[in-house]
Amino acid sequence: MEECKPLVSVEKWSGTSKRTSMSCTYKQNEDVVNQKRRVCSKYFKPIDSPRKKVEAALNLYREFLSKRKRELKSKSEFKSGATNTAYRAAAIDLRWERKWVNEEKRIGSVPGIEVGDKFECSTELNVIGLHRQLRNGIDFMMKDREKLDTSVLASGRYANHMISSEVLVYSNQGGNPRAGRIDPKDQNLERGNLALMNSMEAGTPVRVIRGFEGSKASKSMRYIYDGLYDVDKVTQERGEFGKLVFKFELTRILGQPKLTI
Repeated sequence: MEECKPLVSVEKWSGTSKRTSMSCTYKQNEDVVNQKRRVCSKYFKPIDSPRKKVEAALNLYREFLSKRKRELKSKSEFKSGATNTAYRAAAIDLRWERKWVNEEKRIGSVPGIEVGDKFECSTELNVIGLHRQLRNGIDFMMKDREKLDTSVLASGRYANHMISSEVLVYSNQGGNPRAGRIDPKDQNLERGNLALMNSMEAGTPVRVIRGFEGSKASKSMRYIYDGLYDVDKVTQERGEFGKLVFKFELTRILGQPKLTI
C-alpha cells in the first residue's frame, strides 16, 4: 500500500508552510495509531505456542468444570451424579467455544504435550487431543484404509499391568465385566484390538496414558502421559473370567524422560 502523502503548498502561514503543518499533523496521527496497535497487541496477541494453547485449554476447562459442578449440585436431581455429568458438560461448553486443541487425530507425539504431564480427569485428555475416546481405553484412526492405534489408556478397568517401568501388558476390549454390567465373552479382533494388531504390523508408535490414585480426600483417578510405546507382540489366552482375551505387550521407546509417580 502506497504511503499517504500530504498535499504540497508554497503558501506561508505564520511562518510555517502548509506542507510542514500537514506533515506534522499526519505524523501525530500516525503515532496515535501505532500506540493503539501496541496496546492491542499487548492484550489481544494470539497464542502461537502449542504448549501455551494446551495450558490455556486446560485452565479454561477447569474453570468451566467448577462452574458446572456448582450449578448441578444445586439441583436435587443431580446431586448424586453431578460430578460425572459436570465433566461431560464442561467439555461440551469448551467445544462450543472452539477451545479444544489438537482436534485432528494423529499418530505419535501431540504438539504442546510432554512426557510426564499430569491430568485431573480423563476428560482433559479429550479436550487437548491426547486421547479422543470418552469411554474406551483404545483410540484409533483410519490411515490408508487401515485402523491404526493412536493411544491407550491404562486406567485399571482392564487387567493391564506393568511388567517393568518400560513394558506394559495391555488386555484389550470386549468381554470385560469390570468395564460394565456385561457377561464375560471371548474377545474379537475388531475395533481397538484390530487397531493395535495393525500398529504392531505397521511398526507405528502408540501413546500410553496411565491412571494412578489421586489423594485420599478426592478418591479419584489421576492420569499421567507415559510417552510413546511400540507394540511388540500379542498373545491370546484365557483371562480371569475364563474367556479368550488378547494381551498386547508394549515396550517404551528409548530416549524418553523417566517417569516417577
